[in-house]
Amino acid sequence: MTTSCLQMPMQYSLDIALPKFATFETFIDTSDSQLLSVLKQLAQESLSEPRQYFLWGSVGTGKTHLLQAICNQLVSTEQNVIYLPMKELVNQQATILNDMQQLDVLCIDDIDAVLGDKEWDRQLFLLINELRTNNKSTVMTAAHNPHEAMVSFPDLASRLVWGPVYKLDLLEDDEKSCAIQEHAKVRGLEVSDEVCSFLLKRFPRDLSKLIGLLDKLDEASLIQQKKVTVPFVKSVLNIN
Repeated sequence: MTTSCLQMPMQYSLDIALPKFATFETFIDTSDSQLLSVLKQLAQESLSEPRQYFLWGSVGTGKTHLLQAICNQLVSTEQNVIYLPMKELVNQQATILNDMQQLDVLCIDDIDAVLGDKEWDRQLFLLINELRTNNKSTVMTAAHNPHEAMVSFPDLASRLVWGPVYKLDLLEDDEKSCAIQEHAKVRGLEVSDEVCSFLLKRFPRDLSKLIGLLDKLDEASLIQQKKVTVPFVKSVLNIN
């Protein structure tokens, strides 16, 4: 299920949605950094000064989840925020960034999908500057360290690291089980350790894909009025 990720007083909208279950409560934080607390603060308070954060790490580390959690929180308080999944927008014109300096918070996911393109680099440079001038905030993610970003617009490189940079690491299997169970809980499902172990053994360990399986199990559980057991999972997901 999804909610709107767009809360903007603009003349256009982007056809993008985000899952309502992407919240801070369903994020499993195993780091010693202050990342989760600073992002919660960003999403909960009216800040008097601009904030910028850059999150990087491989697929499945929770970067997208955190950006969507920020947006869900801000939309609920009627703040102007937008979530931009750049892998999906890479074929769009960079001019879609026009007028976004009006936002309270801009969340750019997978920014490295467009870095190196001259027009995107230029538009991003201008927008980051404008948001900072307007005391607005930006959160960006990428697969690689922004200090090593390949850009065609040199001044953009320094703008990417204006604020704190955080590296996210992959969860261990037991931590992934906890994440699966937290996501199941908010859906009203009870998923045992046995079911979690089965999912981790039979499917790729990409947490986002594992969480995606819960939607299928949730729907089937409601229709069939059955508990989520290993035999039930095998039946729903067509596993011999």
